[in-house]
Amino acid sequence: MRAKPVESRCRTAHDIGEDRGGCWEGVSVRPVSVLWLTGAPGVGKSTVGWALYGLAQAQHRLVAYIDIDQLGLIAPAPVGDPDYHQLETTNLVEVLGTFRRHGAEQVIVSGVVDPHHGISPYLRDTTDFEFTLIRLRCTREELQSRYLARGSSAERVEEAMVVADTLDRNAVGAPLDTTALSPGEVVGMLADRLRLLEPEVLVPGSVSARSAVSEQCPVLLLVGPTAVGKSTVGWEALRMLWGRGLTAAYIDADQLGFFTADSALKIKADNLIQIWRGYRRAGARALIVVARGTPHPYQHALAGEHVTTVCLQASQSELAKRIAQRSRGDGARLAGDSLIAASAQQQQRLLSRSSTEAAVLQRCHDGAGPSTPSIERVRQ
Repeated sequence: MRAKPVESRCRTAHDIGEDRGGCWEGVSVRPVSVLWLTGAPGVGKSTVGWALYGLAQAQHRLVAYIDIDQLGLIAPAPVGDPDYHQLETTNLVEVLGTFRRHGAEQVIVSGVVDPHHGISPYLRDTTDFEFTLIRLRCTREELQSRYLARGSSAERVEEAMVVADTLDRNAVGAPLDTTALSPGEVVGMLADRLRLLEPEVLVPGSVSARSAVSEQCPVLLLVGPTAVGKSTVGWEALRMLWGRGLTAAYIDADQLGFFTADSALKIKADNLIQIWRGYRRAGARALIVVARGTPHPYQHALAGEHVTTVCLQASQSELAKRIAQRSRGDGARLAGDSLIAASAQQQQRLLSRSSTEAAVLQRCHDGAGPSTPSIERVRQ
């Protein structure tokens, strides 16, 4: 069964040339293709999306990936947008623009959409991308099995069923029944939707680090090596801010750069500032950022905000323990997580990588000059 494109908008080369005064230098004249996989919670959107992205990478295609859930992590919800659909879609368009500037010809998106109206109402002013919305579905029995198998609460199964029924009733997207299919088989059915294009020569533009909003906001930037506990600490800090009634947002920078390895760090930083601007417009007054690696690109992206950078540390034995816990499935499951189901040999390699990352951060801290933003170190 092949799903067909259901929602698309594009601009012609002539349109773009007119906008640029007839100058096309450094501008892609092909619209970026967006393959959006949606469906009820637990149906397998992220699993299939990440696997399809892996296939594209193996075939050396200019394809990027983003999970829509990473683009609406703010509370309370924006006024008039209780389900975050407008905020997530607005942030998505900015992220798509970043990927496009870095040469992406296609972006795979996974995530829930408005089960009543789909994506069209939120993309009325978007003209530079071709959207194809695919709705993954399965029987209610299979959905319940998948939902519970990922560790979700049994008390919320019915909520997933309601979303599935609403999506079906409103015929949102092109349906693809995955009831009897493995994730690999679903990927095989979608593989022909991956673009195979000749790369264009583009010079990625820079994103201005300074926000259009003049008020300075506090930002907590948590960095540290693999498995040190950045996300755990970040979420606890976020819950504390929410508990105080402060409108605060959360960004995991490592979820924002799934494209080419050589440009990943720059893409993460560019997407970070774009998403933060979206959160600020939505009313955010504080931000928690977690990131692996050196903090300097993110400190630069957040120039103009009051940034406190904290580097988390842990002993070798504690890192090994946490890597083992994560390999058993403890903690949130995110795209690109190399810790999940890691073998003993893989865990040793991850521990070595974590130690190397910690050493680099230590050198970064030791070599900081008087003009370099300070880094506080916290041992857990």
